[in-house]
Amino acid sequence: MDILKRILVGIDLSEIDVTLIRYTDLLVSAFDVDTVYFIHVAKSLEIPDELLEKYPDLIPPLDETIEKQIESLVDQYLENKDKVKVKTIVKEGNAEDKILRWSDIKEIDLMVLGRKHNLKGSGRLPGQLTRVGHCSVLMVPEFVEPKIDRIMVPVDFSKNSSIILVESMKIKDCFKAKLIIQHTYRVPIGYHASGKSYEEFQEIMKEHAFKDADKFLSKNGIDKDLVEVVVTEDDNDEPADRIYEEANSRKVNLVVIASRGRTGLASMLLGSVADKLCQYDTTIPLLIIKNKKENMGFLEALWRI
Repeated sequence: MDILKRILVGIDLSEIDVTLIRYTDLLVSAFDVDTVYFIHVAKSLEIPDELLEKYPDLIPPLDETIEKQIESLVDQYLENKDKVKVKTIVKEGNAEDKILRWSDIKEIDLMVLGRKHNLKGSGRLPGQLTRVGHCSVLMVPEFVEPKIDRIMVPVDFSKNSSIILVESMKIKDCFKAKLIIQHTYRVPIGYHASGKSYEEFQEIMKEHAFKDADKFLSKNGIDKDLVEVVVTEDDNDEPADRIYEEANSRKVNLVVIASRGRTGLASMLLGSVADKLCQYDTTIPLLIIKNKKENMGFLEALWRI
């Protein structure tokens, strides 16, 4: 990625924190990261008065206690901490609002968020932040190993796909990983008018998709021998399903997608396929790349309302 100077990691004081810190360490080892911020937002940092009266020496201020907990985890699992500045932020209030505000204040390039499946917690917050946040987001599933050696990039051969492909090539080079570009095609409803059977037209669409992929790679100056091309039929109008089926079958450990590329509100919200991918209970990390500069103006206006 071109700019990955500041990373914000969401910490909720659960088991997933270890996974997030270890995965952040992987990023720090590969990219020229300047600062990593670990943020925890509590609904309230106040101890009930009745407890303070009964146990006046119970604990120091709660925010300090939480900071020490986070710092202890960082010391244990962020092996490359000497390469970066490490900051801890503990706030109280609405988690979505606070994290969005601090991602703006600290000019964050990437948010690293946990994606829960079996662990306690609703898991809604990462999806909300991904939809509304102005910076790129990496969603990391619980207990995933911090490893990037097989990357898959779903493409539709658009301008947005070109941008994501170029960024993914940089990630590929950093980790010396294998890069797979995946395109989903559909057999048109009126295929029978051609006089061809479904199977015959399916093969025609598949061959056409491979040719489009070659043109796409050539247009972006990428040698087709450096990537693997996969084309997948979407036979149930759910391309997101096909994408994750391919990612799982090919043992991919990072999927890279883009948010919408238009300016204004549309660029902050995800497309339907990207949004569906964010909702999956999966063991595969998902990187959603956003144009931070494009989104900032709208986000600032939103906060002024």
